[in-house]
Order: sequence, then C-alpha cells, then structure tokens
Amino acid sequence: MNREKKRNLLFIQDERSKFDSETKMFNVLFNRVDKVSGKEEALRLFDANDYDIVLSDLSVEPEKVGLLKQMKDLKSEQTIFALVSPKDTDKLYGIADLGINAFELTPEYFDQALEQIAIFDPQLNS
Repeated sequence: MNREKKRNLLFIQDERSKFDSETKMFNVLFNRVDKVSGKEEALRLFDANDYDIVLSDLSVEPEKVGLLKQMKDLKSEQTIFALVSPKDTDKLYGIADLGINAFELTPEYFDQALEQIAIFDPQLNS
C-alpha cells in the first residue's frame, strides 16, 4: 500500500467510550470513516464495503472480540485494530492469535494512535 494514500476506516464505537469519536483526526488522516455502534450495522457495512482498516474500542464491550473474529473469518486479510484501556489489559490475551492488532491506550493518546494506525502497512508484517 502507498503510505501517501488516505485509507478507508470502519470505526466500531460505543457511546460509553472515553475515546473521542468526533476527533478531527479522522478527517485529517483517513479518506472515509464510517462510524457504527451496533454489531448488525457493523457487519452490514463491513460486508458491503472495502475498508483498509477496521478499528474497534474494546474498553467498554469486550464481547466485541467475537465480532472482530467474525470479520476476520469473513475477510482474513482485513487489517483490524482493537483498543483496550489499561485497566483491561487482560482482554489483550488471545486477541493477537486471532490476527487482530490490539494495544492498550488511554484516551489522551487516541489522536496519536490514529496517526500510527493511518500509516500502518500490513504488508510489512508479512
């Protein structure tokens, strides 16, 4: 992938999340950002569109791991990132085995994390 290309992102959010889903960094860093909160809507958009990156907040709803696994099963090459709050680091175990890039993050570093996600090249990890 071209590092200069802005990518399309599916952001699976939660209204209780502490991560700022309205940050201006989405528009700065990505071509298109679709924000969804429910499993059904996430799967519908995921199936109907091609996303370069899927990003999910697992800090509120850890059961979303099942949704991310389902997405990985549908499109095995899909790049997926999961955010976990530091108090929930136990949720990180096993996620990497699913092929999901997961890391702990506090809300104040969300914009910086988006910058790194935007330049992530999955081909370098192959």
